[in-house]
Amino acid sequence: MTAAPTLAILIMAAGQSRRMGRDKLLLRGPDGQTMLQDRIATAMAAGHRVFVALPTDRPDRLRVVQASAATPLPCPNAAQGLGHSLSEAVRQLPSGLDGIVIMLADMPAISSDDLSRVCAAFDPDRVVRGATADRVPGHPVLVPSRFFARFDGLVGDCGAQIALKGLTDHLVPLPNKNAISDVDTLAEWKIWSNQH
Repeated sequence: MTAAPTLAILIMAAGQSRRMGRDKLLLRGPDGQTMLQDRIATAMAAGHRVFVALPTDRPDRLRVVQASAATPLPCPNAAQGLGHSLSEAVRQLPSGLDGIVIMLADMPAISSDDLSRVCAAFDPDRVVRGATADRVPGHPVLVPSRFFARFDGLVGDCGAQIALKGLTDHLVPLPNKNAISDVDTLAEWKIWSNQH
């Protein structure tokens, strides 16, 4: 019997929230939790160790992570874009992981079941991606450790899609539009909040 892979979840929470005009990760939903608290709780419920990539100039976000069982990963160059944050965060991960699930903090529709579904499809030779029912690729993205080196030197807003270009991937359909729904504006936040 093959041992279960050692996976971890990396929440990317180092963005600047420029389009929102305020820190969207600290907005509170109907249950009183901030989006960041909710994303950490969702990731924890999937049963894997959780890491959170953070900018070094947002102490309120750091306090949220420190109040949880997640591990903060400081990204000093976060203001330069997602690529910098991803590269810095992956470099700080502990050794011994078989793979990492990259989860964006501003995608509040992704559930712990979605994360578990993606994790269950782990393949050491392929990237696994959440997708819509009609197979539009999205998030979360499960990257085997053999591909971690591809994140070295990412710059600007180049994210996992650029780093993993050309690799074979496996799509895992998730319910509704969970895999592609994000929140960038206050209007989108209000629509999402009113639906949940």
